[in-house]
Amino acid sequence: MVKKRQQLSLDELQQLRWALGTALAVLSAWTAFFLDVGAELWIAAVTLAGAAVLRWPWLPSRVPAWAHRLAFPVIVAVFVVDFYASRETLPVLVRVELLLLVYRLVSYRKRRDDLQIVILGLFLVVVAGVLTVSLFFAVQILAFTACSLGFLLLTTLVDAGRASEPPVVPGEVPGWAREVHWGRLAARVRAAGDWRVVALGTLLFAGVVVVSALLFLSIPRFELGNSLFLDRLIKKQSRTGFSDNVRFGDVTNIQEDERVAFTVDLDDASRLPGVPYWRMVVLDDYRDNGFRMSPELRLELTARLSERRLRASGGASGRKGDSTTWRFYYEPGVSRYLPLAGGFHEVRFNRALTFHHQEAARILALVTEPAELLGFEVTGMDTGAVLPDAPYAEREHGRNRPAKPRPDYRRLNLSPEDRGRLESWVAELTGGVDLPAEEFARRATQWLAQRHTYSMESALPPGAGDPLVRWLSSNGPGHCEFFAGGFALLARAAGHPVRLVTGFKGGNWNAFSESLIVRNSMAHAWCEVWNGRDAWVRVDPTPGAFSVGEPGPEVAAAQARGRRLDSGWGARFDGLRVFWYRRVVNFDQGTQLELASGAKRGVQDGIRWMREQTAEHLKRVEVWLRSPWSGATWITALVITLALALGAWAVVRYGRGAWWWLITAGRRREQGDPIRREAGRWLVRLEALEGGPDPERDQLRADLLRLRYGQPERAARALPVFTRARRVTRLQARARQ
Repeated sequence: MVKKRQQLSLDELQQLRWALGTALAVLSAWTAFFLDVGAELWIAAVTLAGAAVLRWPWLPSRVPAWAHRLAFPVIVAVFVVDFYASRETLPVLVRVELLLLVYRLVSYRKRRDDLQIVILGLFLVVVAGVLTVSLFFAVQILAFTACSLGFLLLTTLVDAGRASEPPVVPGEVPGWAREVHWGRLAARVRAAGDWRVVALGTLLFAGVVVVSALLFLSIPRFELGNSLFLDRLIKKQSRTGFSDNVRFGDVTNIQEDERVAFTVDLDDASRLPGVPYWRMVVLDDYRDNGFRMSPELRLELTARLSERRLRASGGASGRKGDSTTWRFYYEPGVSRYLPLAGGFHEVRFNRALTFHHQEAARILALVTEPAELLGFEVTGMDTGAVLPDAPYAEREHGRNRPAKPRPDYRRLNLSPEDRGRLESWVAELTGGVDLPAEEFARRATQWLAQRHTYSMESALPPGAGDPLVRWLSSNGPGHCEFFAGGFALLARAAGHPVRLVTGFKGGNWNAFSESLIVRNSMAHAWCEVWNGRDAWVRVDPTPGAFSVGEPGPEVAAAQARGRRLDSGWGARFDGLRVFWYRRVVNFDQGTQLELASGAKRGVQDGIRWMREQTAEHLKRVEVWLRSPWSGATWITALVITLALALGAWAVVRYGRGAWWWLITAGRRREQGDPIRREAGRWLVRLEALEGGPDPERDQLRADLLRLRYGQPERAARALPVFTRARRVTRLQARARQ
């Protein structure tokens, strides 16, 4: 007797639907991690609620009825208060979505409630898909899609298995939730599952994913975020260390973060400096325990506004004849100021943006910090340590008197006592001689290195007067902000114009993606001093750095050789992420043509290789056939002939049986003999046919009865009977028509 496959009961389907619905809600909530909307508390609440209702499915029955009546007013009140407090549309919507998911998890759900979970999850997935380009999100959306498809299938099966949807009574535990054993349910699912259905579903899902990926690669890109205006519904603030107001310790706090800040691709890796300095913010005003951008410098920056532009021209600040392209993938959450190694000829963005550009200071700042990854290309970028500034040179030489106030890079907002201490230190390190700016910078950095050591664990000493002057008078350690700020005060006390710059220093070379990875931990602060003639010169007073100007060729080569090379598993993931940025995030028509050309060349090369291999082997066979035959040759030919004949006979004799055995492999252990089961199916169909006596049909019935209840038969003898049954049933069906 054929053993029937086990089937899940309605209660078991309900339990499975409960588990998948909970998993779907938790997966949806986790997408908020990619949005940076301050919803960590609500994400944790959804996760804990999901774990609790899976562990104790009877838990929602303990929620009192008055809590369900107050749920909607409370959620509306929380939304109104949150919106009034933050004034940010999208973060508030995401947080209220998570609150709705929490409520749906702690209450028994009807069919419409299950559909609400799917819709809430789709909203979070769409928002995260628009505002994030994380590779983890690509994996998560596949899990979400598979889970939602299974969840909707179970919802349909449950609705089809019951006459009507029972009402949800507060305080009452449904029958399916009284005794739930997830391990036993998993065993039942394995026993009732059909590997053919699972394999077919997996293949169909994989096919949908592949087809979707091919369509994505073939359809021209457009900016979805701008079309939905979602990036305008979320506001981000630049990190304090990369804003226009930096207090001591802000840059050092960023150095504790190991996340990637941006990635750099360039056509010619030899153009990369040994230790690149990525300038972001220029600060000129010192007061209130830190440096800030003065109103005069901010006015120069905001005077030039480019609205919804795709390009920015650097004018004369870059290398016009240099065709090297630098591609930046700038992560969200860093700053609205863009990292640049110096002047540039042109910057091209991957979408229309509104930005400010101050050409003399080499500052390029967006109006708002991007809420998603920003891709841009720079051509003609100048990576040198000397930045020419013709307008400031004319001003210094008295040839141009500006009508508006200009930044004062010599200003010291200090008391007479602190100014006197600075002047005494300047006299000590210069010997009372007026030194050129570069020479003064070398002596000042040496003077600082002799008195202070570098340490991330540094603090300004307590006491009266200016805090940075107190640090200069002490022998305590300091980090890059202290050294840069101390040098700026000394240089201004000596009469040299100087400004402080914050950004990044260095980068790790990824051997797999052949790109430079710059992390937040590489945040740095340094100075630029006016050389007294026509340009600003980079000065890095932090111990261990090349202090003044551009290093020589030998030093630069040594710095390039000493650059950290990432080659571990973390570097492999970073390389995969860079590939994701290149081929998916920043995918344009040019990249499409490049990928299509590469695929075409690959196919052509493969066909050419197959033709060459086939021709070579045929030539060898021809040479072998034409050569004089020895005894070994005759034996080899005889063996090959016999093998071919035996193979042809096996295909004719057992080919169909072997195919039948391959199809039914894996089903015999649990379901019995597949030949008997197939014969039973054809007997049922044959009995349903109408008509008088028919010798052919009677003989077919006898053969099917033999296969069904007689001795076990081989597939080779059973297949002709099934072929006759198919032909007879078709003829009878046509005769009835």
